[in-house]
Amino acid sequence: MNVCIVGGSNGGYATAADLALAGHRVRLWRRDAAELAPVLKTGTLTLVAEERQGAARLDRATSDVGEALEGAEVVVVPLPATSHEDVAARLAGRLTGKEIVLLTPGTLGSYVMARALARAGATLPLAFAETGTLPFLTRKTGPATVAAPVRAANLPVGVFPASRAKAALERIRALFPATRPCVDVLDAALTNVGPVIHPPLVLVNAASIDGGRFDVHAAGTSPSARKLIDAVDAERVAARHGLGYPPPHYDMATTYYDEARASEGLYGAGAQAKLIASGLWSEVLTYEHRYVTEDAALGLTLLESAGRMAGVPTPAVSGLLGVFGVLLGRDLTGGRALDHLGLGDLTCREVMTLFHEGWAAYTWSRVIR
Repeated sequence: MNVCIVGGSNGGYATAADLALAGHRVRLWRRDAAELAPVLKTGTLTLVAEERQGAARLDRATSDVGEALEGAEVVVVPLPATSHEDVAARLAGRLTGKEIVLLTPGTLGSYVMARALARAGATLPLAFAETGTLPFLTRKTGPATVAAPVRAANLPVGVFPASRAKAALERIRALFPATRPCVDVLDAALTNVGPVIHPPLVLVNAASIDGGRFDVHAAGTSPSARKLIDAVDAERVAARHGLGYPPPHYDMATTYYDEARASEGLYGAGAQAKLIASGLWSEVLTYEHRYVTEDAALGLTLLESAGRMAGVPTPAVSGLLGVFGVLLGRDLTGGRALDHLGLGDLTCREVMTLFHEGWAAYTWSRVIR
């Protein structure tokens, strides 16, 4: 399959290498030509992983986004949710209406990007899709080398519009066999445990993080951190129940922290041990890291608003938003909150219909104003 990878993130390099090793024709775009130079020189990325690994030859690496998109059947965007509006602007005028645009993960970015393209009068793809988590837990280890010690065992995927899920999921499953279909993109977004685990780990370990290099996963998962993680996760799962989304809910207590049922979780058996053993997450964190700018500022606002729509209280989520607002020095009440995305005047039924019908829904003209 012809695949375009948008962005030179950790996940972008891992995805490009993995899919190239699987036999797909992969084009990688990165806007910074200087940073891309080591890949341009050899035309390869080296992946270190448990399964597919080795030197992966790309069809092309380029800093020209139009060149990367040419002929793509699936456009994968493995970038933080904070980049989605910028990516939409770069895709405007370059999509054919035949491709699938897949965000890994999305945090409802599929809707955000569709709305941005529609507002610009640009051609929309056949469908957007988004995963609930990263296909790989990964970090770059060199200019053209990336390690992915953990691969998602269960990869929730929602499609926007959900009415086009069959066609979209056929292509996505060919790239990511661990794909698990969701009802819609909000269902997928509410399986994302990044906002569940990362903001509590950052907050509880703030003093250690301020001191320099620190591994929040290995050294930071204390009983206090777990208590806060479990509280946020319980609110996430309650919101899913309230909105009528079916299991699996991928609750962290039993499918990540409890090895007896880890095979049912997003990352499978042994995931936590592999992540910690790799040592790759010993890093310098700041409040501008995606653990905060994406998972707190965007992910938690989505969770809080989903709770409101479901009629479920979210005191742990709201408390974290208040604290991180202070740490960042800005108001975090907008972000990816459903009402901030033009959905506040719709009923729950209308929102669900919109996610199913997409730009064919009678409410679409209202939300893109």
